[in-house]
Amino acid sequence: MLGKSRTTENRETNTLGNLGPLVLCTKVSNSIVLLDPFTLRSAYLDAKQYWGSPFKALLSSRQLVEYIILDVEMESSEISVGGSKYALAYAQVARVSDFGKNDNIFTVRTHIGHLLNPGGYALGYDLYGANVNDFEIDKYRGLDLPHAILVKKSYEEKWQKRRGKVRSWKLKSLNMEIDNSKGRMDEEKRVNDYEEFLRDLEENPELRFNMSLYHNNDYQPSEIASTVGGDELPSVPLDELIAELAISDEEESNCGSMVE
Repeated sequence: MLGKSRTTENRETNTLGNLGPLVLCTKVSNSIVLLDPFTLRSAYLDAKQYWGSPFKALLSSRQLVEYIILDVEMESSEISVGGSKYALAYAQVARVSDFGKNDNIFTVRTHIGHLLNPGGYALGYDLYGANVNDFEIDKYRGLDLPHAILVKKSYEEKWQKRRGKVRSWKLKSLNMEIDNSKGRMDEEKRVNDYEEFLRDLEENPELRFNMSLYHNNDYQPSEIASTVGGDELPSVPLDELIAELAISDEEESNCGSMVE
């Protein structure tokens, strides 16, 4: 999520490390973690601080745009900020959607330089083409705002090749009744949203914290071996998986007898 930091104009400026005017919200729990992607300064905002001077997101993850990486020039070595690894770099990028339409190329500063390679892809917020009508952001029109803010490495091409393949892990969920009257479009949206959720779990270890992931007995390693080339797709380490217990009918019957 991309937000506007209002810290540059109020008494919390020093408390939050002079963040802004644009920051990334990297985590939400009992506090909000804000990161300045251009300086790697970060701040934690608790509920009292937030509601004392609330702000809204300028762009959300559903508005991420895919970019191709043309060149990368590292500016700093990899460092750890709040448990996550970052490295400042300058990246030359172009929107994938611009291919065959124009020659727009942007040079942007990014906090994920250690993840980027020429020829690879990244997801980011398109500030060059975004239609943003916001009073707060208008205050910064005189500043040199970036054309794009890269957020994470993109594996979309590899994900598409693996789509429908069985994962080595699975989540357990309660049986739910599905309303088929809503039509095919709603069902496709539900499937796509769930797939995106699974990808987020694979890409972000912090999201898996306190979640129970189980070995998938239907998984065959050979199913995706041919789809992985170059950078490997993010995956859940085997040591994070829980073995699924199978109870036979006979054992269930014995358990029932013991309960009686």
